Amino acid sequence: MNEPFDPPAVDSPFRAIAAGVLHSCALTVTGHVYCWGWNRDGELGDGSRTDRDLPVQVTGGIAFASASAGGGHTCAVATAGEPFCWGFNHNGQLGDSTFSGRSTPVAVTGALTLTTLEAGGAFTCGIASDSAAWCWGWGADGQLGNGTRTDRRAPEAVLGGTELTALSAGVSHACAIAADSTAWCWGSNDLGQLGDGTTTDTTRPMPVTGARKFIAVSVGYSHSCGLESAGDLYCWGDNSLGQLGDTLVGQASAPRLVKGGLTFLSVSAGAAHTCGVTAGGSAYCWGSDASGQLGSPAVSVCTTSAGSQPCTRVPTLVTGGLSFQSVSAGTQHSCGLASGAGGPIAYCWGLNDLGQLGDGTTRNSGSPVRVGKQAGGT
Repeated sequence: MNEPFDPPAVDSPFRAIAAGVLHSCALTVTGHVYCWGWNRDGELGDGSRTDRDLPVQVTGGIAFASASAGGGHTCAVATAGEPFCWGFNHNGQLGDSTFSGRSTPVAVTGALTLTTLEAGGAFTCGIASDSAAWCWGWGADGQLGNGTRTDRRAPEAVLGGTELTALSAGVSHACAIAADSTAWCWGSNDLGQLGDGTTTDTTRPMPVTGARKFIAVSVGYSHSCGLESAGDLYCWGDNSLGQLGDTLVGQASAPRLVKGGLTFLSVSAGAAHTCGVTAGGSAYCWGSDASGQLGSPAVSVCTTSAGSQPCTRVPTLVTGGLSFQSVSAGTQHSCGLASGAGGPIAYCWGLNDLGQLGDGTTRNSGSPVRVGKQAGGT
């Protein structure tokens, strides 16, 4: 870290949390967004470009309804539905019609009213109040879904005209759930992460094979996961590090059931790991554990063309005995909200070289550590 830092305490308990590539953000019950970790490009939104190992409030006095931490940028939806973004903007991922980085929130061009906003690696997508999807930013792999492979610095409509209810943006692909609960994906597909039975990229949404009905979808670097209403979880794409949650090695171009017989309420796909929360409030993670991002000791070693690293191929309970409401998987760290007597409490674990765990240190942790400066909760 660049300097000793002691920010004001968080003004109220957190109600949502998001782990990005090298930073994390959380939303309070009062609609304020706090972020911590890497800040080279202003992705923490506090007006500086200094890394922070404790939460700092995003400036601007805007009341937000949701927030999403991406690669080098962050986006959030205001309570009235207006989208804002800040941070790195080399590919237009802030959507303000420029390629200029911002260290404080800037309004997305187009006067859109959004219900969902997802910051991906270097692009952003959202769902408007009329259920249409819009994307902007890096488009080289077709991840904008607009039929091109060109970067866009303002929102463009995703093709297909399908009414969408949920959406997730990864590094170079995206997936969404339609009104009929089927899943659709677009963008890079070299490892089957679109789930359409092929490994062919596409610049427009394609249906995930199998016609399964999902209530939630989450996208990682090269894998995707969908959750059914009964709690069964399916994943597809790259499985070289066990991120699909089964013992088979190699990619899958169609959904495969996550092993373990667990009933999940939510799912979050990270870079090469996945986490989920069960009906009983237990958090499980699986996949790569290079920096402790699984929150429990790895049980095996996975070998890829890039080398070997600790991994776990099936869901494993996150240590600490916490009862989680939600979990968010980032690149090599994870964060979650656990139940506390005074309200939800944020915890993070894994890589912490830039303060992305938010506990006032830069020490990695293989088990959950409490994010500092929180209000409420015991």
